Amino acid sequence: MKLNIKLLILVLILAAAAGGGYYYYVNTYLPAQVTPEPVLQTARVRSGDIVISLAGTGNLLPSDQVSVGFSNGGVVAEVHVAVGDVVEAGQLLAKLDDTSLRLQLAQSQLNLQALISPEAIIEAEVAALNAETALNEALEKLQLLISPAVWKAETALKAAQTELERLKADSSTSAETLAAAQQALADAQFSLDKAWASYQTVYVPATFTYTYIDTVTREEVQGLFPPSEVDITLARAKADSAELALQAARAYAEQLKLGQPCSEESVLTAAEGTLQSKLEQACLNIAAAELALEKTSLLAPISGTVISLNASLGQSVGTSPVVTLATLDQLLLRIYIEETDLALLKVDQDVQVTFDAYPDQLVSGRVMRIEPALQTVDGTPVVVAWAALENPAGIQLLSGMAAEVEVIAGEAKNTLLVPLQALRELAPGSYAVFVVQPDGQLKLTPVTVGLKDYANAEILSPLKAGDVVSTGTVETK
Repeated sequence: MKLNIKLLILVLILAAAAGGGYYYYVNTYLPAQVTPEPVLQTARVRSGDIVISLAGTGNLLPSDQVSVGFSNGGVVAEVHVAVGDVVEAGQLLAKLDDTSLRLQLAQSQLNLQALISPEAIIEAEVAALNAETALNEALEKLQLLISPAVWKAETALKAAQTELERLKADSSTSAETLAAAQQALADAQFSLDKAWASYQTVYVPATFTYTYIDTVTREEVQGLFPPSEVDITLARAKADSAELALQAARAYAEQLKLGQPCSEESVLTAAEGTLQSKLEQACLNIAAAELALEKTSLLAPISGTVISLNASLGQSVGTSPVVTLATLDQLLLRIYIEETDLALLKVDQDVQVTFDAYPDQLVSGRVMRIEPALQTVDGTPVVVAWAALENPAGIQLLSGMAAEVEVIAGEAKNTLLVPLQALRELAPGSYAVFVVQPDGQLKLTPVTVGLKDYANAEILSPLKAGDVVSTGTVETK
């Protein structure tokens, strides 16, 4: 009996152990071996709006601003504007004391009058006559060396060359006239060649044969001593120089008689110390004095508003700017955009601006220019763009005002949208989505993507509103 009780206890213990093992297997081990099915995440293609914008900061500046000062220093004698005045281009802003400069101009004019007196005119006419005499003597010397016939033929050749060049420059010249001028040039060249041949055979022997006494035999002998090339070259140079001197002398006398010695047409080149050089210097002195007087007047280079003035009566000033003008009627917004957004920034994009002074007022504008070089602001490279703003009613915009800027880089209304998670990039710039079919199957469908923001993408084709697309899967426990 005792043995049976012990056996019964052993059986009960084994049964309890078996039951505990089965419970552990069913509730712990078995579930760990079963992999749950993932749950498909989907979204419907919907119609909506998408806006791509670039955030930046900016400040208002005049469309044109310039600071001006005097070219030469001096004492301020007149101030004709004050800060806030609106001026026109060319208007007198301020003026320096010009007393000494006016005295210099008066003295230079007196010196000029002395040089163009009746006595000076007579002296100039005599100088022209002397220049004419010198030219005639130089030409006589040249004709003696090369013969009157050669000189005449050379003169005729130069005239023919000049006439041909004139006709060539005239587009209205007929072919017949041009051919005649070319023939005249050829004839003149033939005549010159003929004259040089006669010069060698006839003129030289007849002109440059000399009789002299031989130092040995003490007899009269004849020798031929023609002029050298150097002699002829020097004679030509003297004749050319004498001709230029005559032209200058005649022009000088004429300009004195006309009473316009300082006109641009009357500028002459003369030797130092001559009457002509003194006249030239007097004209230069007058021009310099007049220019210096002009520089005592400070004129507005643009139309605008005086925003700063650093000049007062009696003040000594240098060449630093004393007046700053700005066109405050048209302000431009200078915009700073992060370098990473450069690819999205374009000219003619719309901008939405909020000024610190008017936080509830939205001002519209348009990008008009993008600067070609980056700038550094607070150690960060930024792109600088300029925008023209629509002047809103009811608010006053001032130069220097700070603003928060939103540049509209892209916008689409009532377009098809899918979450970004639905896109599968097949290649750079090429996308597809998994479209859920009625039977639950997924179909990979290439799509054309437009704009993309931080959450959605614009689908241009071929999806339609209501299509279901996969955005991925999630695992379940």
